[in-house]
Amino acid sequence: MDRAVIASLIATIVAVSALGITTWLSFRFSSAVRAHEQAVLDQYKGVEGHSEQLERDVATARQRMSTLEQEVATARQRAAALERQVTAARQQAATIEQEASAARQRAEAYGQAAREANERAARANRETAAATAKERALELDAAEIRQRLADLGQQVRKAAEQATKPAEQATKAGSPPDSAAPGGDKPASLVVESLRKYAGTKAALFVVDQVADAPAAGAAIATDLSEAGWEPQTWKWTGVAGILGVVVLVKEGSDVVTNEAASTLVEQLRANAFSAAKGDWPADWRRYRGTLDGPQTPAPTEAPIRIVIGVKPR
Repeated sequence: MDRAVIASLIATIVAVSALGITTWLSFRFSSAVRAHEQAVLDQYKGVEGHSEQLERDVATARQRMSTLEQEVATARQRAAALERQVTAARQQAATIEQEASAARQRAEAYGQAAREANERAARANRETAAATAKERALELDAAEIRQRLADLGQQVRKAAEQATKPAEQATKAGSPPDSAAPGGDKPASLVVESLRKYAGTKAALFVVDQVADAPAAGAAIATDLSEAGWEPQTWKWTGVAGILGVVVLVKEGSDVVTNEAASTLVEQLRANAFSAAKGDWPADWRRYRGTLDGPQTPAPTEAPIRIVIGVKPR
């Protein structure tokens, strides 16, 4: 009995020990399993959080990609705009270069025109000085004119006396008197006969208004020219002074016959007791000082010969 009791007691102790060990092992295993499950759960939670973070990162990356695409598109648009601006700037630069070249050409043309204008002004000054010298040469002193008039009067009286003596002798001898005009009309007839071969020549008479005896002299000259077959037209010239005698002017570029007619007219005027001279118009033929009062047609600047009448010696 004792042995059986001891054996059962030992068996009980062994069973209790086995049960405790089993319970302990089970508790340990359960703890390990719970720890593993918790680790797996924590790991799953970490993976899930990481996946969410990755998803957020992917969304952010997509947003950044979209923003970058927009920026790239904007940059391309800016690049295209810059290219257009560069093209426009090149075209504008080419246009500016053309304008600058044209401006340089215009500047050269203006410079050439200025040089030519200066040369023309210098020539005009020289011509004006020469014309002034001619005008001064044509202006005679009043005392000298009176002396010349006195001398010419004496010559005319002597010529008239000499012409009267043969007529008186012929009358005494019973011969018929000469049908020629009196001695005082011979110079005018000589003028007409000398100028008749230039019939048809056009002449413009400028009668200076400030000279008292200029209209009478102009009328006499116009009458002689008309009788000689010329085509004279008379204008009253006001606003000028300092012109003495008769000045016969020929248009520049006139033919030889016109110059010969002007020279012959000057010679005949001198022979008819006029203080006459031939000269050149000191400026453009179509320009003149003062005003002209006379016919409207033809114009006073059309005739190739211009006769300026200042005073007629007596």
